[in-house]
Amino acid sequence: SSSSSSSNNNVLADDASLGTCEAHEHTEYWGAVVLNGDNHKTEDAGKCCDACRNLNRASGNRCNVWVYNPNSKACWLKFEKNIKEMKPANSGAGVPWVAGKFTDLKPPKPPQHPPATGKRYEDMPRCLHGVMTSSGNAYMNWQSRIMYQTWQNHASQPGSIMKAFTRVLHKGRDDELMVEIPTMRFEPIQTHCDSWCDYPVADRSSAIARWSQTSDSETCSHIVMLETDHVIVKSPPESILLPPGQAYGFEFTYINVNHPTMRSHFSEEYGDKSKGIIPRTGNSPTVITAEDLRKVAPKWAEFVARTEQPENVKKSLGWLRDMYAYDLAAFVSGIKHTFYGAGKPESIMAQPPADEELGGAFILHYTWGPEIYDVDGTTMLWKFDKRAYGGGQYQRGPYKLVKLEDPPPWKEGLKLQTFFAPRAISENKHALIAMLITEINAAIDKLPRVPKGHDSLEEAQMWASN
Repeated sequence: SSSSSSSNNNVLADDASLGTCEAHEHTEYWGAVVLNGDNHKTEDAGKCCDACRNLNRASGNRCNVWVYNPNSKACWLKFEKNIKEMKPANSGAGVPWVAGKFTDLKPPKPPQHPPATGKRYEDMPRCLHGVMTSSGNAYMNWQSRIMYQTWQNHASQPGSIMKAFTRVLHKGRDDELMVEIPTMRFEPIQTHCDSWCDYPVADRSSAIARWSQTSDSETCSHIVMLETDHVIVKSPPESILLPPGQAYGFEFTYINVNHPTMRSHFSEEYGDKSKGIIPRTGNSPTVITAEDLRKVAPKWAEFVARTEQPENVKKSLGWLRDMYAYDLAAFVSGIKHTFYGAGKPESIMAQPPADEELGGAFILHYTWGPEIYDVDGTTMLWKFDKRAYGGGQYQRGPYKLVKLEDPPPWKEGLKLQTFFAPRAISENKHALIAMLITEINAAIDKLPRVPKGHDSLEEAQMWASN
């Protein structure tokens, strides 16, 4: 292989800490695609290499392989985990590609955040700080943009208690929303979740625990823990800001307060039955004082870790183990949780299409995808399912950040999918579904197609890639 040609001398003079461009002619390398060369052209191999190196700025480590075709000008950017052992995918006189790799990239430094100063409850402004956790994948980032925009839409109302917002990102590198959404990044415990894992939720508690030790957690007296698939529909009343030692939550009826696996696995923490029962809630959407969160979060993280082993405990608790761990941590910490199900004047959340009424809720949670059928029960008229947006917003199928279709007008006899019993859609239930879509569309109306901080969708996509 030959050394790099004069065309990339400007690259060689660049920041040496990002690696040195060395071109290998008639060579092709493997690697997970970061940027598809069919849509990415550069004038020469040097510029292709430079494009790869530039992705490694700002704690990047996004690109360590580049492959260039001098005939088509296609520049493929890739990432290979085992770069030091990687052999060429193809080489020899008949191979048209010029390729290079960076074997000496330094891993990004873990982010440093200013520590908490030890402010007490009475020293903090009486307000509500929204904290949304995310692993930063394409699916969650589509939701996150909408979620934060709905927060802003209602925080701007006169007299709103919603005064601060932070996305707590548990990911090994910055992503494309660092500029658009106020974000604090924390190293994940499960590093493989940066690409794919079956339970990214296991990182949430640890990230929140570490965030609760930062000065950012002292911005407001109270915190509401949010998820990416929440939509804010109004500013909540000040009455949800309970005094220290108390928290305000949502009742999840599927939580078994005497779950036999939890009682046996955490027998010491539960104590005897006279100690009462764990709250039938979860961490989100709980409203809790910053001081109390600092007590609960480390125990929550510890208990989540303890539900990962042995396998039978993990299997028995399933996807809810994070919620059970939070409830037990709240119980052990002595933080009394007041919680209400949907549709009551005191409710803080509703979940269409399962729920009938908004009640006092300021959050809608779109965990289920509603499907609306005509009176015959078989002709589907409309549907919205967040899972259809699994690829996020970057040029894969129908994932553009475009407004959702409104549901059909209500009439007697409309039905939901067979998953729901009864299937009948009341006028109130229909209004709740319509409210969800209206709020999402109001957010999409205000959001730029390209996330703030980026010049193009292609650039944002590179930051989004794993």
